[in-house]
Amino acid sequence: MPRLFAKPSLPAACPQCSGKRYISFNWTRFQHGDDAESRQVQRALRISKQLKHGWQYTCVSCGSEWYLGRDGNMMSYIHPSKAGLVERWNAGSYQLPDAIWESLRRIGAIPPALSGNGHGHAEVPCQVKTVRGEIFDMAYVSFQNRPPIDLWQDGRRIRFCDEIKEVSPSVYTLPADVRLATSQAQEIRMGYAPTTIQSADGRLFQLNWANDFFVSDLYRGEDFKLANLTGDWEQADMAGVPSELITYFVADWRPDMASVYLKPQPVQKTPSEPAQEKEGTIEGTEDAEGSYDAFNKNPVMNAETYPEEEYTENLEENGVEIFEGIPEESPSEFNSDKRQEDEDELRDKPRQPAHSKNEVR
Repeated sequence: MPRLFAKPSLPAACPQCSGKRYISFNWTRFQHGDDAESRQVQRALRISKQLKHGWQYTCVSCGSEWYLGRDGNMMSYIHPSKAGLVERWNAGSYQLPDAIWESLRRIGAIPPALSGNGHGHAEVPCQVKTVRGEIFDMAYVSFQNRPPIDLWQDGRRIRFCDEIKEVSPSVYTLPADVRLATSQAQEIRMGYAPTTIQSADGRLFQLNWANDFFVSDLYRGEDFKLANLTGDWEQADMAGVPSELITYFVADWRPDMASVYLKPQPVQKTPSEPAQEKEGTIEGTEDAEGSYDAFNKNPVMNAETYPEEEYTENLEENGVEIFEGIPEESPSEFNSDKRQEDEDELRDKPRQPAHSKNEVR
């Protein structure tokens, strides 16, 4: 019986360079490997051009083009539709004026993920006005040390930073603490690393993985703050901005890129928080090292800095009764018993005659 539907076959891969089978591969592994596939790749790929950052390779068998970064690690396939991007990227020096760089540095970029993703590129969300007068309310200035040809950049609207006239903060950009939190979100199940945000009117949304922008008919990114949902994620609606709505302006990597990354802010103690009691201390006195209480900035000093006997004598001279150890009773029980003992002692004492008004004393 003939088959009604035939499974479509993939384009044949080049038997020499493995083009169309691999999008990218570890060149170091193939370069030093001694297996049959490694030897094939070594014979097939030859340097055809040195680029401003890295090299372009060509397969001698099928003519496909490949890009190898400056680190000599990953070999990436250059799809024919992206050849123009490589040429444009290689032809110019895409540096920004100092004023634009300072504006971008104040906005900040999400740092690379803890997993290692994001190293070698930094993207600052902003509004861009081009030299031709175009205004892009949601744009990235994308600093990178390689051409924009990687698979994760597919579908992006890519321009180059030599078109930028000025940049400014975008009203659609989420607050810095929200953006930073999304970059540090933990994956709780496959492909799901949520961060919850809340609008001024109390509506909750979920952001999955790292996010910089938020736009809708009712809300803008600047309208949100972080919210804490411990596991009950269904309360919040999913949200996110597709990359197709964002324009990316490619810029060359800079040696001072570390200064553009957002940094977590230290947690500040609020003045209303009660000061922690510091065991064995007397407040109001500065110690030899001038240490201070971390909460209310009052100087404190350890009692043990005084010799024990001298400390006890000083207390006795000032009429302070010294107890050896701590009474086992509760404070109320202890005070009640002490009052009873004082009353019994007073009752047992012999009464003294009262003094006369005329008595000379």
